[in-house]
Amino acid sequence: MSDSENESIQDLLECAEEYENLMREKLQTESKSNKNKNTTAPPSNKKHTTISDDTEELPMEKVIFGDRKGLLENLAVAVGESKKINDEKEVASGSAEDDLKDSRKRKPAWTDADDTDITLGEVKRPTRFSGPHDHLRKDKSYKEYLTARYVRTVPQPKWAELDTKKVSEDAEDEALLQTVGFVAKPDTNNLRQTHIEIKRLKDLNRASYAEGSIASIQFIPKSTATLVSGTSGIATIYSIDGVKNEKLHSMHFENFPILCAHLKPCGTKAIFGSARRDYYEYDLLTAQEMRYKLPENVTTLRNFKISPCGRYMAVAGRFGNMHVFDATSQELIHTFKQNDDVAAMCFTGDSKNIVCSSLSSKINIFSLTKQRLAHSFIDDGCLNGSAMDLSLDQRLIATGSMEGVVNVYDFQKLQLSTAPKPEKTFLNLRTIISNVKFNHTAEILAMCSVKVRSAVKLAHFPSATVFANFPRKNDIGKIRVVEFSPNSAYLAMGCTNKRVTLMRLKHYKYY
Repeated sequence: MSDSENESIQDLLECAEEYENLMREKLQTESKSNKNKNTTAPPSNKKHTTISDDTEELPMEKVIFGDRKGLLENLAVAVGESKKINDEKEVASGSAEDDLKDSRKRKPAWTDADDTDITLGEVKRPTRFSGPHDHLRKDKSYKEYLTARYVRTVPQPKWAELDTKKVSEDAEDEALLQTVGFVAKPDTNNLRQTHIEIKRLKDLNRASYAEGSIASIQFIPKSTATLVSGTSGIATIYSIDGVKNEKLHSMHFENFPILCAHLKPCGTKAIFGSARRDYYEYDLLTAQEMRYKLPENVTTLRNFKISPCGRYMAVAGRFGNMHVFDATSQELIHTFKQNDDVAAMCFTGDSKNIVCSSLSSKINIFSLTKQRLAHSFIDDGCLNGSAMDLSLDQRLIATGSMEGVVNVYDFQKLQLSTAPKPEKTFLNLRTIISNVKFNHTAEILAMCSVKVRSAVKLAHFPSATVFANFPRKNDIGKIRVVEFSPNSAYLAMGCTNKRVTLMRLKHYKYY
């Protein structure tokens, strides 16, 4: 028997002895009290039966435990049987665990006898680099040696273990509460309000820098490529990977400084405009260019837009005129007139209206179906308009002015008043706003100024807050135009120093 079992038996014996002494004292006191009663009590006529000394009352411990010798024997038998049962249970559980491990152990798909025959001494040879191999067992299997080295280098992950232990829900909760961090996972579907995860990549046009002062950036929607054009009369197509940004194709138009360029909705044709009385249409698939003359009343194509349907082309003319052409036949359809010169314009999503910002505080909405002015309102806080953009979902419209004010309106409420109040006004830039642009989900508004280096800001919607961590350094240059890729994964900024700065927005996964 073990020491713990002997101690338990000794404790039981001591308890039995104490109980036996107490019972003896009790019997002695009772016998004395009975004798005193017999001596003092008067004699009675009734007959009394006498109890012999042989029939004494048995102590309680003998009734329960038996006598001391019997108690020891019973305890020894009980302890032996329990130990025997425990040994049998341990043997049974050990064999069951071995069987379970054998059954759950992965069996190899095939075995090679040479793996077990080759020993470590046959393979490992001492060299001048490794030195002697006295620490290795030469008779050990080479397969076991390689397996041990692999397990030591690449330990088995927990998800690959077959006999994984089930953890109770309470234990999971306790482990979760003991960890540091958020109990609930953050919502990664929504863009953060105060900080944006952005990374600067290699310049988009790093392969040539031949475009001059950048005038236009157009992401090709059907391929990961970008059309970059500038005042040197060169337009180049670059592939986007963020590392090399290789040059794919280049177009040169002699004596034709490109001031504005746009892709048609098909993505295969581009139109280039300048301060001349002609313009070019270039087919990106066949590499063929077509030159067209402008009508007599249209002098330049330095500011134009193409409708989302691809049918119309709106051109800013002189003296507040805005000409609408047929984009296929290049015929003049209609001319809209306003009091001041056109500063910026954009089509609505259904291609039925044109929103036009003038060099004054007025913004006009012209209807193409009715060929007349549909609505006019005053831009709040604006003296001279300079830029404008309408979101793809037709919900928000942003206007920029020469005073550095950027207003954002609800486009649906805009048409109900002649002096609407903007939903948000941004005063972060203090010089002329050269360009404003929404991304494809209208979650980000980019605004820039060409007068100051790194004068660019990104605003978050619907919170209407400016991201605090952008831009980080004053090394971007004077930005003239900004553009988002079709799914907002990239942000390109064209500068006057011939560079196109490329940024990667990590929140968006696709090009």
